[in-house]
Amino acid sequence: MRPCLKGWVIACLGGVGLMAPLAGQAVYATPEAGWSERRGLALGGRVGSEVLTGLEVVAQGLVFFPDEETVGDPGVDVSRTAWQAAVNLIYLFDPNRALAPYVGAGVRYGRSSLTIVVDDLRARDRRAGVDPHLLGGLRLPRLPASPFIEVRGGDGAWTATVGGRWEIRSR
Repeated sequence: MRPCLKGWVIACLGGVGLMAPLAGQAVYATPEAGWSERRGLALGGRVGSEVLTGLEVVAQGLVFFPDEETVGDPGVDVSRTAWQAAVNLIYLFDPNRALAPYVGAGVRYGRSSLTIVVDDLRARDRRAGVDPHLLGGLRLPRLPASPFIEVRGGDGAWTATVGGRWEIRSR
């Protein structure tokens, strides 16, 4: 990763956690699990803060665990890895409803690699890039841990995630 881009991603992810407490806003953390049509199972988390009523800034990270059993032939060793970090702006239509829908947009930095080994010959392909994405979801704010389900589309693929929010700092 180029140093300039790496610094930008770190600054965006850290900015949510640092700026929200300075602004006196509530901060929450969320463990989450998900599935991507291209990358398989995902585990990760997010940190977010409400910046205005109904408007949140969220930093998110996911690590994917692709299914390697369906790739390649017997005798071919296949290894795939993928991860992503994103910064999202989310608008919650009515945070006081029992079932609160939301929409948002964001930018993600993703990195993936594929390694294939056949008869001691190794081929590797790595890809990385920054892509915009759109997202939408439903949150149940009246339940403990405020569970949510979210679908995000971008870079020609979709990712669905579920999780629960825990407040780290209240207003």
